[in-house]
Amino acid sequence: MGEQPSSADMPLWAVVELDQFSTPEHTQASQWRRSLRSASAWLVGKHSAQQQVKDEHELRSLPEVRLAHLVPPVNWAPAASALAQVLEGHLEGHLEGHDAPVTFFITPPHGGHAAVVSHWAEQQQIGCVPPPMLSELAVGSTQWLEYCVNQRHWALPALERHFLRHTQGIQGVREFLERALSGRLGKGVIGCDSWTYAYLQQAVGIDGAPVFTLQSVEGEQLSRYFAGMTTHAGEFLPVYSTRTGKQILPTEEEEPSQSSSNSAHKELQRLAAHCRGHIGIAWHYWHERLREPSSGKSEELWLADALADAELPADTGDITTLVLHALLIHGGLDDDSLGQVLPFSHHEALNARLALQRKGIVTSHEGRWQVAPLSYASVRQLLAARNYLVDPL
Repeated sequence: MGEQPSSADMPLWAVVELDQFSTPEHTQASQWRRSLRSASAWLVGKHSAQQQVKDEHELRSLPEVRLAHLVPPVNWAPAASALAQVLEGHLEGHLEGHDAPVTFFITPPHGGHAAVVSHWAEQQQIGCVPPPMLSELAVGSTQWLEYCVNQRHWALPALERHFLRHTQGIQGVREFLERALSGRLGKGVIGCDSWTYAYLQQAVGIDGAPVFTLQSVEGEQLSRYFAGMTTHAGEFLPVYSTRTGKQILPTEEEEPSQSSSNSAHKELQRLAAHCRGHIGIAWHYWHERLREPSSGKSEELWLADALADAELPADTGDITTLVLHALLIHGGLDDDSLGQVLPFSHHEALNARLALQRKGIVTSHEGRWQVAPLSYASVRQLLAARNYLVDPL
């Protein structure tokens, strides 16, 4: 699975070892363009954005019912099946070179690691370790570790839900990883946010355990995926780019590989590069930027400039940057917990979060603030440029 055949031949759900992960073609160029766009917006304002072929004022968002019909949630079950194939024999110690008691499966934010590991556990009829309450973590409770005691096999879908980055909050995950990596808790599979993995690798040390992830997808694979959604929904509607005016998806008679050299493929390759090949993030772009004509004509759809995301200004301050980094490391936090893991007052943390919320850079999900999917690429680039610890994906 580490080889790089044509993207037309690559499976959509390919599970690979972490060191085999590679970003899509043109990713570096996409990051450079994003930096230039951010600088331009800061210097001369948002209205200097690239001229659009289609005026977005002529379009409207799809009704929720129709959007759910045309863009259903990502089904992570196929990825779980791919993980199962890779792990076959591993839990019994038969996979060559991978006889460690613990295996990690990591993805970036919105990348589906928790859903994949949960699906895998259900397929294997293995119990999942429930996450503790944030209030339990705040006082250093390790009660949740007892679930793994005397378990031969177990799964933990979201390790980021099992720690807080302060003295008391990290005790439980440190003890858990020490016991799990030593084999005292049987065999387990841990789903983990890639930012949490990077942090715990430095703070606790988790070397030696095999780590898997989903291989990045190219534009052609996104074309097959999004076209399959529409076909599965019982109708095939052409989708055009507001940036170029060209059709993005292949027609019913055309295979995606036939359009590999035209503008349709280039548009989705541009999206794949921007998302670093992460299908979960690409899905959010598709879901949130799909439009229909305001006139009510339903025979066509448009994708509003997929990369017109909420950009961070070049003068983003240190407090704001630290808030964003903390949210990524923890996979999202509520306001109380956010104040506990930062080196300044709760009031300052709340003000920074409110400002980010107003700009659409953070959003609330299941009671936690997290970096919004359409802002993730620019946030990651900012943190990397300022030499913060970033994830390996």
